[in-house]
Amino acid sequence: MVKYIFREVKKAFKTKMAAILAICVVGICLIANLAVMAFTLIYGSNIDGVLGSNVLAFATWCFPIPYIATIFFADLVYGTYPDPHIKDSVTRNMSRTSVYLSEFFSGLIVSLIYMVIAFVVLLITTRIFHSDITAYDISLFVQNMLISVPLWIAGVSFGFMFLFIFESKKKAYICFFALTLVIPRIIMFFAAEPLEIPVFVMVRKILISQSFGHIPYIADPQRNVPYIICQGIIYTVISCIIGIISYYKKDRR
Repeated sequence: MVKYIFREVKKAFKTKMAAILAICVVGICLIANLAVMAFTLIYGSNIDGVLGSNVLAFATWCFPIPYIATIFFADLVYGTYPDPHIKDSVTRNMSRTSVYLSEFFSGLIVSLIYMVIAFVVLLITTRIFHSDITAYDISLFVQNMLISVPLWIAGVSFGFMFLFIFESKKKAYICFFALTLVIPRIIMFFAAEPLEIPVFVMVRKILISQSFGHIPYIADPQRNVPYIICQGIIYTVISCIIGIISYYKKDRR
């Protein structure tokens, strides 16, 4: 598995998509700071929300964005369908479960590398544009970021699940965005005031989108860190099981 993971990660970073994603990461960090600068120019420097600390707070509110984008990191590793009937020196003695998990762990490594890049670029650009950023601001941001990691991992797992279920990447992407974006927004719409339909209110509690909404607010009594971590782990395990089962059902001779 280790050789397979190393090969997949190395192969992923040789693609054009890897460079495009890196540019997007840097671009988003710059946009976050430029947006705050624009706010300063329009509303004045005495308005709350123009400090470096608020850039990090804004980034925390945007944590759902990398979650929704996790399928791109999964696809970066996935590339083309790993046909179990085509063996090479690395995959010769590997089961489909091992191949699937190797793909998944490769995706996590790639995602981690991009997360580190995003974190470093965000700190550097924020420091350049806003010199008032403090160690406390950074530590608070890191804390929230670490809490979000299990949810991001679940997103990567969802991505691989759909990529292995569907031979068509178009269908995989559509189903992924439906699960992570469209369906949650519909549920949250019917669960919010003034509708507050009971069944949607109940389902909203298990949504990853809902958990992301609680992370930025430390004093929020609904911000249950153990629950968020367990939620990410449970969704990851379930989606991996579904993905592995789907992989075993495929027979491409």
